Amino acid sequence: MAEPLSGETSSNSISTGPAIATRRGFPALHFFLLLVVAACMFFVGIGRLSLIEPDEGRNAEVAREMLAKSDWITPHFNDFSYLDKPPVFFWAVAATFKVAGLSEASARFPSALAALLTVLLAWLLARRMFDDSTALYGGIVLATSPLVVVFAREVIFDMTLTFFVTGAMVCYWLRESSPEHRKLLDVLFFAAMGLATLTKGPVGFLLPLLSIGAYQALRRRFARLKDLNWLLGLATFFAITLPWFIAVSVRHPDFPEYAFWTESLQRFATGHSHRAGPIYYYLIIYLAGFLPWSFFLLYAGLHRAKRWKELRQEENSSILFLLSWVGVIFVFFSISQSKLPGYFLPAMVPLGILMGKVWTGPEPAPNGRVPDWLTGGFATLIALGIIIAAIPHFQHYLFPHGRLQKKMPHDVFALLGPTMLYTGVILAALGILGRNLCSRARQKGPTVIMFAVVACCFPVMLIRWFHPLEMFAAAKSSRSLAETILDSPQKDLPVYGYYYFRTGLPFYLRRPVGLISSTADELTSNYVVTQWQRIRRENKAGQLPQRLAPPATDGMPLVMDESEWLQKRRSRPVLVLVRNDRVAQLDNAVRTMIPMWTGWQYSVWEIPAEPGPDSPPEK
Repeated sequence: MAEPLSGETSSNSISTGPAIATRRGFPALHFFLLLVVAACMFFVGIGRLSLIEPDEGRNAEVAREMLAKSDWITPHFNDFSYLDKPPVFFWAVAATFKVAGLSEASARFPSALAALLTVLLAWLLARRMFDDSTALYGGIVLATSPLVVVFAREVIFDMTLTFFVTGAMVCYWLRESSPEHRKLLDVLFFAAMGLATLTKGPVGFLLPLLSIGAYQALRRRFARLKDLNWLLGLATFFAITLPWFIAVSVRHPDFPEYAFWTESLQRFATGHSHRAGPIYYYLIIYLAGFLPWSFFLLYAGLHRAKRWKELRQEENSSILFLLSWVGVIFVFFSISQSKLPGYFLPAMVPLGILMGKVWTGPEPAPNGRVPDWLTGGFATLIALGIIIAAIPHFQHYLFPHGRLQKKMPHDVFALLGPTMLYTGVILAALGILGRNLCSRARQKGPTVIMFAVVACCFPVMLIRWFHPLEMFAAAKSSRSLAETILDSPQKDLPVYGYYYFRTGLPFYLRRPVGLISSTADELTSNYVVTQWQRIRRENKAGQLPQRLAPPATDGMPLVMDESEWLQKRRSRPVLVLVRNDRVAQLDNAVRTMIPMWTGWQYSVWEIPAEPGPDSPPEK
């Protein structure tokens, strides 16, 4: 029999893996170390950054309104029904608000907690598949990967989805690798898919089912899927998903069509969401989001590629399971016409475990040399560091016409050059240190110190990047604007956006904000856009629900086209937010504009009440 691909002996096969795991004691030190590393990466300083537009501000406001309205069925954003996403993540954030109060830290806590639990699930899975060292290394790899750290510290759905998808995959592996508790694990498998579906829609059950289907198909054992307790499992799945789905569909009969057709099939198959990307999009996300581990794992994988046929052997089933998991996610979202970095997040768990396995179970290199993937990875860090450090000197060629400068505030742009230089120097220095350790290594294999060097890459870079990120978040957030408005004499005036909307402003003002628009697209809600024509008809017929013409806007509709707003705003002064490139258009539409405050890319003006018909026009 050929040697296992992973370098382990056949004792790590599916049939004996759980038995080995039960003979090992609980590695308390490993668990504690992993817990500390993950907690530091995910929780430290999560409340320092302001909520960033548009996703964080909008999602936090949906949770705030859910709590304020005590409506746990229909999510609302700015008083509009917001059915773009199911409610589980909003429930979690609203519950945190209930316990800890309204704050940035409270809003981000569910994502950070989901990330921590995901790391622990990865650790558990790696222990059952391999050994304690692989579990520890794999967990640290996952906890120090840029993509995981970023989404663990954002008010967004993807980390919660990743936790439930990981839970489903762990349950399936455990039920396949051990005859014990299979009925319970089947229930938990389908329950995790149900919660994932209530977090982000059909992708919550598609990713696990496609992954296990690919895994068994590659093993030529597709029929084993019939061993799942489908009757009990589907009953569990629908018991979790159907109550909310039926309740919200009764309130909003158009929701099933929107959820399955517009938000799912159209987004996947067409460019309807305007989030398309090239076919190699997720290769870039892998290289950057899994940095620096991505290059080490890539080189190790290329070295083993010639032995791909061994993946079907029973002793390599754990490797095949992890590769199937990654491959399905990569292919599924690569062919999708809607691409975002967070979609790749569920693949980070198997990638982390694979990296841990490569690091703890290397194959001996010829002539007693350090493995090529290790020396090649450190060499890549040196080259990457040099390139990154040199980028500021060539930015005028890489980003002509000041395109990069236009995408960030001036003070943040001023810090970009020194920060890139620091990043490049750190990467190159760590790469040189790693190469030096390789040349001096006596055991001719990866050492703990080498692993620590690579693990420190992103945390050390993050320390230098945190200040520019804090400044960027402040410029992209509505917190300072809301504080200025609330401290001003105009704090009680209605606030409208003129073809412009800041999604976090309702959260920080604790009240709805109006919008002057012809499409309502500025609200960043596809569901509201699909309802826009109906809302306009109700408005013209005088049948607009009271919540869409609230006291916060003096009874004026929350969203109006320009002509209607010009007619209805005459009796009361209003504050208007406008992008700087539309100030002249607003000036032409009104009689008088009083400048109030200026932010990055926008300004705020007070539009006084319309003077009487005998008053001369002013400018």
